[in-house]
Amino acid sequence: MQIADDATEHLIALVRVPTEAPEQLPAFRAALEERFPQLFAALEAEWIGDTMLARWPGRGEGAPALLMAHQDVVPAPDGDGLAGAAWTHPPYSGHRDETHIWGRGTLDDKGSLVAICVAIEVLMEAGFVPARDVWLVFGHDEETMGTGAASAIAELERRGVRPAWALDEGGAIIEPPIAGVTRDVAVVGVAEKGFANVRMRVAQTGGHASTPPALPATSRLARAIRRLDFAKWPRSLPEPALRMLELLGAEAEGVQGAVLRNVRRSRPLVERILARQDETRAMLATTAVVTQLSGSAAANALAEQAVAVVNVRIALGSSVEETVAFMERAIADEAVELTVLHGHGPSPESPSNGAGWDDIVAAIARLRPDVLTVPYVMLGGTDGRHAHRITDRVYRFAPFEMTREERLTLHARDERIRIDTWLAGCRWYADLIEQSC
Repeated sequence: MQIADDATEHLIALVRVPTEAPEQLPAFRAALEERFPQLFAALEAEWIGDTMLARWPGRGEGAPALLMAHQDVVPAPDGDGLAGAAWTHPPYSGHRDETHIWGRGTLDDKGSLVAICVAIEVLMEAGFVPARDVWLVFGHDEETMGTGAASAIAELERRGVRPAWALDEGGAIIEPPIAGVTRDVAVVGVAEKGFANVRMRVAQTGGHASTPPALPATSRLARAIRRLDFAKWPRSLPEPALRMLELLGAEAEGVQGAVLRNVRRSRPLVERILARQDETRAMLATTAVVTQLSGSAAANALAEQAVAVVNVRIALGSSVEETVAFMERAIADEAVELTVLHGHGPSPESPSNGAGWDDIVAAIARLRPDVLTVPYVMLGGTDGRHAHRITDRVYRFAPFEMTREERLTLHARDERIRIDTWLAGCRWYADLIEQSC
């Protein structure tokens, strides 16, 4: 399936519409409908709040498929007052150079959303009609752990829609993640870690900063943060991670390959190897990091309360309750109050065989025959977790090549996607739908 180079104009136009806040979403909806008139004319589309739910009617041959993406993006500070933090190109410029399209959302997740729409319109123009219904859910508040996609999935459940499988954002095609592996790897999420934002709060009598107590609220909070930083969370390699490592081990050369091929018997050694890098270390255990801090409103006044928000990603097999209990033990200070602002446990695990999985693997092989596809546990969260209410096969994969440098721009400055890989991703979605739907 050919995708014209000018399809990039759709992505550029939609990246230029900021979607950080709810009041910006109507403009994005209008731009989406303007850009894809054929799609909106043919699909049965409705809006649940600002979340799009749409059905592409098929010929009634089998259970439907569900494709998911989200419209919203994380804020993109322009770096004012932060030396060296400014974007190379403004975050909502949609700047295109010879190799990349730059802007917030190019990777997370307008790249996938627009690619799905491009693929559907190309298929329609070719006269394709799917054998099964194809449902779309484009959530509007995924980045704030909101309820948009959850409401759309609840509506599908109410209507008795039971997809054969669901596909949301997640893994990608990456460079070899393990020494000794010589080809690129497509990582497809079959589960995702849980999530919680936990507020740590220390309350104390305020006063003038010229007469501080021995342990002011800010210092007590800092001590709690450091204790949490050095806490040793229980390590455990979940089953999807073990299968991923076995598949990588079958490819890897040398001693490391031999170790990974026998990962179930050499877990302690493998865990030490994985603990050397940030991305692989997060596979092993729950992670917790302070992302927001606040203290006094004045430079010369003691803080009457010091507050930190801890972003926690909960390992498979654990829970929000177990996580908070561990944090309390690690901090060991009753003056530090912990409150779960919101959170949920890890998702169920989807099978790495059969419907959905086999379709995705085959589509990857047609796009990149040289790539090894493996299951993995997604470290971040997606709207896909809601789809477990209506199907036990939820997969997380965006069909784009992403270097480590590009992955580091997710939720950071200079987010961008290569033009060639985005166009290839459009072809991948079209191929997946044409061959499996």
